[in-house]
Amino acid sequence: MTNGAGSESPAGQVVREVSGLQAALLARLREEMRDGDAAPFADAAQKLAEEFGSVAATAVAAVSTQQAPAPAVAPDEHASLFQPGHMRRRLEQLIETNKRYGHPFGLAVFDVDGPGARDDEPDGGQETMLAVVGAALRDSVRLVDEAFRLEEDALCVLAPNQTTVEGVQMAERLLRMLDELEAAGGLRIGISVGVVACPEHGTDAEELLRKADEAMWRARALGQPVGVGTLQDR
Repeated sequence: MTNGAGSESPAGQVVREVSGLQAALLARLREEMRDGDAAPFADAAQKLAEEFGSVAATAVAAVSTQQAPAPAVAPDEHASLFQPGHMRRRLEQLIETNKRYGHPFGLAVFDVDGPGARDDEPDGGQETMLAVVGAALRDSVRLVDEAFRLEEDALCVLAPNQTTVEGVQMAERLLRMLDELEAAGGLRIGISVGVVACPEHGTDAEELLRKADEAMWRARALGQPVGVGTLQDR
């Protein structure tokens, strides 16, 4: 995983180092169990992958919190994302800019899913998953794009001067980064994304959010990672 300057991001470095340790332990385990049955080794390797996936998630969350600026209002707000109330104000600003100057913008809603990503899971798994996705979002979007926490396990990105096609490309970049995390450290995080753009899908805040949410759930129902909202009625 690299940042905009082409160097490895802190999150990517953490995952690489953890996965290197995991590989070393697996090699030692394979050496010690060389003459034994393959089934116990497979079970041990699976448990090791699960444990290291948890370690990687926690480490990435810690790096994300250390690098992010301190929250301006609520100290317990997720450190990698802007305050939720800011999203509505920023969305209205972008809509007004579109009406005045014709500048488009994209809106993407992300629903995060994975082991421990729900409120009823122990050990704060949901917040860990959101921290990982928040860090990956910062590495995959442009400097002018803004990420926000919505509610529960949903995130939102506002992307000025972007169309639907570019919004889908943004979502696909994030998906590739999460695939790299899973391949490197066994960290399984699934996301479903709904993408819309103004004015293609509307010029009203509620309408855009509704269409993005509907597209996200439609994609999940079809087993697809990314869905696009229905076009505005002409």
